[in-house]
Amino acid sequence: MKANHTLIALLGFTAVFAEAQAQLKTGANSFFISPGTTVTVSSLSLTPTEATNLNNNEITHSDVAIAGKPTGSINRVYNLASPLTFKGKVLIAYLESELNGNNENVLQIAHAGPDHIYTIPTNKSTPDPILNNVSESGDWTNISTLTATESGSGLPVTLVDFVAAQKENDVVLTWSTSFEANSDFFEIQHSTDGKNWLVLGDVNSNGDSKIERTYSYVHERPLAAVHYYRLRMVDNDGKFAFSRIRNIRVANNFAVAFHPNPVADWLTIEMPDARQPENVKIVSKSGSVVYEANKSELQKLPDGAINLKQLTAGIYVIQVREQDGTLHSSKLIKN
Repeated sequence: MKANHTLIALLGFTAVFAEAQAQLKTGANSFFISPGTTVTVSSLSLTPTEATNLNNNEITHSDVAIAGKPTGSINRVYNLASPLTFKGKVLIAYLESELNGNNENVLQIAHAGPDHIYTIPTNKSTPDPILNNVSESGDWTNISTLTATESGSGLPVTLVDFVAAQKENDVVLTWSTSFEANSDFFEIQHSTDGKNWLVLGDVNSNGDSKIERTYSYVHERPLAAVHYYRLRMVDNDGKFAFSRIRNIRVANNFAVAFHPNPVADWLTIEMPDARQPENVKIVSKSGSVVYEANKSELQKLPDGAINLKQLTAGIYVIQVREQDGTLHSSKLIKN
């Protein structure tokens, strides 16, 4: 018995069918799917519960399974050129010859976004071994790939969370996995422009796990700027996938202390983490620079203290500039 599916043909898209691959390609004109209407492309059926547009997209079907452990996916994999977000039902029909060792009684729909990190539910999809299909209803977000695999299989690491947060002067990266199969390590990569990447370090994974695992890495004292981070998840066989990119604007929380203030003669500047100021200026109320020293000059001062004994009494502004350009300013009173 075969399930009945409806293929909706509208202006602005073409449907091409071949033995090995079927394709749906939509143009810029509106491809509108009414709620409750089923669109089927090569045994992939989409039935949205809300009005859905499928503009400027392409759905292709491949018979090459995605490797996994203990079993890979079925030999039926769908790729979307543009990630799709919609609410409704997804159904994948298959041939028994496409099971690829999977037990069809426990098949689950597996999906991934552009990062190729797969989410595989447990007992959320509904397999139908009689009609040879598996279906699932819910909210689908940023879907680029759809396939099916046995419940309990991994393709190959399921990343459920990846967060970058500033803690004092550091950036703490935290991520969690709900499943790992044949996983070796996580490589932490960093960028200041989101394009060019450098490796900060790596964290060993648990290898094989079916429970949630949490990992963390600390990027110590990055400069005040926007920073980008991603994970490269590497398997024991050398295969890898990237996480989504996380970015964070790091604020400079370094507190600079000037004492004593008011000052009569010697002024000491204290910076945390044994940092050295790059430049120090003292400016009068009229805007005149009455004192200035660079890093090398400051390092020669006795005990790092500035002699202000000859400075005229009054109110000034002291400016301390760090190596990354961060400027600290404070009112200074000279007795």
